[in-house]
Amino acid sequence: MPSPAWQTPFILIFIPILIVIFSQLLITISAEQFNHHPRRAHNFLGINENETTQNHDHNHKKHKKHHGHRRHHHHHIPLSRQFVEAHNVIRRQLNEPPLTWDRNLARYARRWATKQLDECKMMHSFGPYGENIFWGGQDHWTATDAVESWARENQFYDPMTNQCLYGEMCGHYTQVVWRSSLRVGCARMKCHNGGVLVYCEYDPPGNYINENPFGKVFEMPSSTTSSAVPLDIMSTTGGSG
Repeated sequence: MPSPAWQTPFILIFIPILIVIFSQLLITISAEQFNHHPRRAHNFLGINENETTQNHDHNHKKHKKHHGHRRHHHHHIPLSRQFVEAHNVIRRQLNEPPLTWDRNLARYARRWATKQLDECKMMHSFGPYGENIFWGGQDHWTATDAVESWARENQFYDPMTNQCLYGEMCGHYTQVVWRSSLRVGCARMKCHNGGVLVYCEYDPPGNYINENPFGKVFEMPSSTTSSAVPLDIMSTTGGSG
């Protein structure tokens, strides 16, 4: 039997309403999934998370390459840790006991270095500690750079005679690796003219004239009356500009 004539307009009206309701339902379900799974939605946009990370790393490497002379800048590592680790990397190679950070020594170094910032000159404090000083004409030199520059003096030190090669300095190196020095405190300060000064203080001090850094005691020269006279314990060195 054919449908009554009044049912045809009703069906034509009802079908679009069902389509609209169904569409709204799909939109609501999609929105809930988007909010509940942001990572899935992220991939839905066609962005590969691994690719994003690799691009960031690539840009970071390009930045590091551009600033290659600043390879030792570790902004996320405390300065005290940079100094201690730079020293202990060298000391471990010689089976020397590690240095520990001393706040009092660091305060001493910082206060004295602050007094030198106007002229940016390497001036000794003549205090009771062993003291190494580093100067750089620009401020990109780091804690690690300073300690490594001192350590490179090992090529000028003869442990058998306990002397530096003629015309060379080696007192920074011997202080860095001096066995009985147990504590260190340092300061890295920017000078007012754009340079940088690094001071490190060591306690107990090293570089005694009748000892080498590794505990060997040498016979005292006949002209010397005391074995407690530090030799070159307050060393200096200069970095490049």
